[in-house]
Amino acid sequence: MKYMTALQDSKRLPRNASIAFHLAALLTFFIYALYRLTHDDLFLFTLFSLALVPISISLGLEIKHRGAILHKQITLILVCITIAISCYSLGYKSLIYVFPTIFIFFFIFNFKNASSISSFYVLICLIAALNIETYSLVWRFGVAIFDCIIFAAIFAYIIAKQKAALIYLATTDELTGALNRKNLATSLSSSIESFKHTGTDTSLLLIDIDHFKTVNDTYGHLVGDKLLTQFSEVIKHLLPAEAKLFRFGGEEFLVQYEHCDLQKALEMAQRLKQAVNQTDFDGVPVNVSCSIGVAELRISDSLEEWLKQSDIALYAAKKSGRNRVVSRLDK
Repeated sequence: MKYMTALQDSKRLPRNASIAFHLAALLTFFIYALYRLTHDDLFLFTLFSLALVPISISLGLEIKHRGAILHKQITLILVCITIAISCYSLGYKSLIYVFPTIFIFFFIFNFKNASSISSFYVLICLIAALNIETYSLVWRFGVAIFDCIIFAAIFAYIIAKQKAALIYLATTDELTGALNRKNLATSLSSSIESFKHTGTDTSLLLIDIDHFKTVNDTYGHLVGDKLLTQFSEVIKHLLPAEAKLFRFGGEEFLVQYEHCDLQKALEMAQRLKQAVNQTDFDGVPVNVSCSIGVAELRISDSLEEWLKQSDIALYAAKKSGRNRVVSRLDK
């Protein structure tokens, strides 16, 4: 499943690679437009010159860090339309340019769309080329081009599979399966920006397993590891899709719950606490409980202040006897 998710995300073309693709397309179309002009082919000269406009605009946006995937997709579609039209006039001379554009589809569209759109694009180009080429030649080009689509799809899947594995290893705590702290600051900063611009509520739930050190000291680290793994599963099972679970450190876990105000966060915290109380943890010969500090995001909060308030609330929960939920104390 995680591999298919990576395939969906594979359209996120790195900026430097995107700029390189844009420059290559600009150079190719510019040279080809001049070449058609020297052959007094004003129609194709105009067509390829016009194609330079969206490529240039998309490149400018990319250089200014304002490029969006939609800009790249529209630009590629316009370039492909230009190539398809030229296939009607030039036949195999334009079919040659179909090959590199096929691979670009798999960089900026998801796997399913890249496969279907590139196949449709190839069919249009082949049909257009029949205007001046023989069926035999077009057939040979068609076989070669569809082979390229198959190879591009296989290549995209392999890359996405490797990417998914690397992302999982880089962002996931091996023991518990929760997210690690690598992207925590980025994720929290994104919530802060969203709250400032759109008012989207987000709350933090900082969770600590009560008396975890005693479990480790009394029964050993293997039992402690079992507890951490099962505890994480209990929490993840109850969290909705818009909530992320991070292993914050040791026996502490942090829930980043988006679209969640204080009341909703407190209700979730109580559900989590009760679920932990009612769970019989396999291989752990003690009753397990947890303390939870809840901090809703406020407009004045920095990332550090937001985390600090959740930590203060957690400390208050532990100090007041543990197995409790406490919301942030500052008013």
